[in-house]
Amino acid sequence: MPILLLAILLVSSPAQADVTRKHHTSSLFMGASEGTSAEYYAADRSATESTIKWTKGMMKTMAGGKPVESVDIVRLDKELVWSVDPKKKTYQEMTFAEFRKKIEESQKAMQDTEEEELPDTTAEDMYEWTTEDKSDPNPKTINGWTCRNVHIIATGVNKQNAEDKVWLTLDAWNSPDVPGAEEIRAFHERYLKALGIDVKALASGLSQAALLYQKQMETLIEAGKKAPGEPVTSLLEIKRRQVKGPNIGKAIGEGAMESMAGKLPFGMKKKKTEPEGPEFVEKVKFSVQTELTEASMGAIDAAKFDVPTGYKKK
Repeated sequence: MPILLLAILLVSSPAQADVTRKHHTSSLFMGASEGTSAEYYAADRSATESTIKWTKGMMKTMAGGKPVESVDIVRLDKELVWSVDPKKKTYQEMTFAEFRKKIEESQKAMQDTEEEELPDTTAEDMYEWTTEDKSDPNPKTINGWTCRNVHIIATGVNKQNAEDKVWLTLDAWNSPDVPGAEEIRAFHERYLKALGIDVKALASGLSQAALLYQKQMETLIEAGKKAPGEPVTSLLEIKRRQVKGPNIGKAIGEGAMESMAGKLPFGMKKKKTEPEGPEFVEKVKFSVQTELTEASMGAIDAAKFDVPTGYKKK
């Protein structure tokens, strides 16, 4: 290769230093959870070590209330994805082609589910939307980085019933000074290109709840560009004011009391009550809150990007 061409490539290409990120995350979806993650990036590989503990909901029951550890490794050089279970000392392997197919199947299943949902829970266009910018104009130092705030709230009011409302909130403190952002961006660009899919296909972490309001989510994300950089802290929340559902436990209790009263002497009768109108309550449907606790650049042990010796393939 001519020396001049090599010099141009070296100057114009981003540095390929290894990058480390560590986060703390709180989420509310299919239950509540707290978790930590450590992410490692090299030029053609990445590894994410995570620990999550479900504190309530269906997932807490499934996990038995114990922390769940996992390791996900992406190898661009091998076009493989490894999902490692440190507790059981096992791992699963998928080729990029298999992973691509799985993503496509998940998208199809999500679309089918959306079509089956009731219109008043899925139709974004049934709401009249307004957007409010509540961003703090003053910079703030968080975990050592100078950050600027973007705080946007999109409010939707049902066109048929003003009592039914939806609030989408993005509140992030971003910093352009966090090291390694360009390297991570470059890695993900290569990853998406290798998979041959659109970036939105990997947005399943937002869950179906967020995708129900996709237009407004895009508005929030676009508004977030006014505070450039990587999020040091961020909150993404969807809250809805909706009709309160029945309390099953209370209904069962009242039914039992009525049955018992009917068997008592002298015919105890239940006092008639006038039917009440629907009661509206506010409920968080989806929430993810993250904090960047560590960011650094420097050599990472190559063993981070391989399945540990002795682990069995499932």
